[in-house]
Amino acid sequence: MSVIETIKSYLTTDTTEDIRAALHEDHMRIRELATEMSEARTASRRIASFEALKPLLAAHARTEERVVYEALVKVRGSAESRDLGNEGFVEHSLVDVLLERLGKTSLAGTDAWKAHAIVLKELLDHHVKEEESEIFDALGEHFSDAARAEMAQAFQAGKARLMDQLAKG
Repeated sequence: MSVIETIKSYLTTDTTEDIRAALHEDHMRIRELATEMSEARTASRRIASFEALKPLLAAHARTEERVVYEALVKVRGSAESRDLGNEGFVEHSLVDVLLERLGKTSLAGTDAWKAHAIVLKELLDHHVKEEESEIFDALGEHFSDAARAEMAQAFQAGKARLMDQLAKG
């Protein structure tokens, strides 16, 4: 996709009708919470940020995998799209490992816990940056406006279901 096409694609993106806008909205909130968690000076603030981040990140990741990554892996004739989808799955699995370790919130006052929080933030920053350039470009190139709108609807509905399930425990 040329630079002009990319810019045009982003300028015509309606937040309710394009998967890229829905993902970007989540990415901003996820990065905000990860930053709060990694920079918090007290264990109680770290825990509060972690407890807000974990369900959002889990619901976002599982739904994104189902709606976006699986679609990218299935794009015919594009090894790059398959690679991007598969790399997304791998990066999400690394995030899952860090979330599991951070789940031991009794350790939130330790340097080791904070180090895990910092690494999670850095991984998320890298992941979001790569996703919002390369994966967003692939979505614009291989999927129509209507397909991206359907993806956005499926993503929002799936994430809402998972968030509800996570809230119920």
